Amino acid sequence: VVFNCHPKDARTLDLAIEGIRRNGKNVRRVIVVSEKPLTENAEWFNEAFFPFNKITVALEIFNNNLNDANIALSAPGTRIGWMYQQLLKLYAPFVIPDLSSNVLVVDADTIFLNEVAFIDDDGKTLFNPGAEFHEPYFRHAARLLPGFTKLYLGYSGIAHHMLFQRPILEDLFDVIRHTHHTEPWRAFCRCVDLNECFSAFSEYEIYFNFAFARTDQVKIRFLH
Repeated sequence: VVFNCHPKDARTLDLAIEGIRRNGKNVRRVIVVSEKPLTENAEWFNEAFFPFNKITVALEIFNNNLNDANIALSAPGTRIGWMYQQLLKLYAPFVIPDLSSNVLVVDADTIFLNEVAFIDDDGKTLFNPGAEFHEPYFRHAARLLPGFTKLYLGYSGIAHHMLFQRPILEDLFDVIRHTHHTEPWRAFCRCVDLNECFSAFSEYEIYFNFAFARTDQVKIRFLH
């Protein structure tokens, strides 16, 4: 289990860790990715070990224009950090050593109160969909992955947790590399429309629709 956590979100972190340890089935390690240690109740992984940071993400989005990148980083309500943490989630299974091929990413304010499984008895990954629809996410995804489409009219991939599986991520990253001839995180950033930079892309929406398009080992189920 991986939590990405900024210090401003740390108030609920220990409750979220306790909730997934107590109620999550087949949980082995619990890891917090952050810029500094925020809890003694889980392993810490320094986000500095990832191949990008907020500055390099901003530079990619703004085509290496340092002035525009700095303005975006310091602007009130900037979303650079929000995009950065999405990339941390996608890269965690490749950067953090000795992880399972099944990596559950959970928001630091998501507290599981009842027993929950994320893989069913047949080995299928379980997704708890939302209902949000934000069109700019799909415009970005279509630039990133030509032919990308929303598979389920009434379902969104955006939720407060998602089980990432290494084979599906490897497939996704391979398609992005083949399409854009660069590292996936750079392609994510370069496909951002600067007119929609406030809410540019969704890693969950991309992974959810990509997974359901590429394999039958996935399944929708709703949590209370």
